[in-house]
Amino acid sequence: MAPAISVLMAVQHAGRFLEPALRSLANQTFQDFELIIIDNNSRDGTDRVIVEWAAKDERIRIYRQNVLGAAKCINFAASVARAPLLARLDGTDVLLPERLERQHARMQREQGLGLLGARVELIDGGDNVMGRRDLPLTDEDLRAFLMRGNPFVQSAVMMRRMVFEAVGGYRTSLRTSNDFDLWCRMADVTQIANMEDVLVRFRVIEGGIPASRPVRMAITDTCIIAAARARAARKTEPFINGRADLGAALKLLGVPRGEFRYRVLKDLIGIARHAVARGDKDFAKRLRARARGLAGGLSLRRMPNALAQIAASYFSAGFRRRRNLAFRRLLGIGRTR
Repeated sequence: MAPAISVLMAVQHAGRFLEPALRSLANQTFQDFELIIIDNNSRDGTDRVIVEWAAKDERIRIYRQNVLGAAKCINFAASVARAPLLARLDGTDVLLPERLERQHARMQREQGLGLLGARVELIDGGDNVMGRRDLPLTDEDLRAFLMRGNPFVQSAVMMRRMVFEAVGGYRTSLRTSNDFDLWCRMADVTQIANMEDVLVRFRVIEGGIPASRPVRMAITDTCIIAAARARAARKTEPFINGRADLGAALKLLGVPRGEFRYRVLKDLIGIARHAVARGDKDFAKRLRARARGLAGGLSLRRMPNALAQIAASYFSAGFRRRRNLAFRRLLGIGRTR
């Protein structure tokens, strides 16, 4: 018999985080599931870990691909899934024991619901709790949020396979934010919701990502938001051969390019301040370098605010005097110590 849920996972060099992720799935209170795991050409022992787990659990089905990218891997996993419900799990995240049970029950009660997420707890690489994401819950609030950002966490998502297939799955041409794009397209054809319960522990590992990634994500996210508006107005989506076209997106949204640059700069500085707070000075330094590059293209009116943002990134909140000194240093005014 087909299982009730197919859990889809694509892993590449998952390292030491894969064992806790698989253990959290095995410990679910709801056990009628299969796990389809795609090993995307890992070379760090990930293949050994999943083979060992598959030997112990016949519900695990392993496929190997040659660096297809996560979106293509998950599309393939969905194509061989047997269940009517698809649940996502990334190789670095941890599920709380009742995640599948509670979401399955909700999907059974609400047959018109095609996409269901949940609130999550944030943890670092050492399993230390960093906070939580209290995401919008209702269909109405989520649709409003989708107009400016992503209100779903991938490892907390359950979706109906028929809806996933109806919109064509993940858009594989995008270099990032494939999940955000998928949620927006699913929202065009089905009801959406988040559960109030915290059901997943989402691992935040910022230091290992390139400093350019937040910029790429901002560009792609802007195109995804503009694409949703274009579909509603029956206009052409802002993509060229499936890739993000920022100029077309900004035109659809009516946002000047300078305004976009300033918004991205502020996002970079926000990430840099988090990096400073956790002691990752090297990552913060690389983010500031990106921010300075963006500041160089701003108008004279925007420039002082941009420099103040960069100066603030050197210190935690509350150190106003030290931030002011840093701002003066950037402008070359007065003492620098």
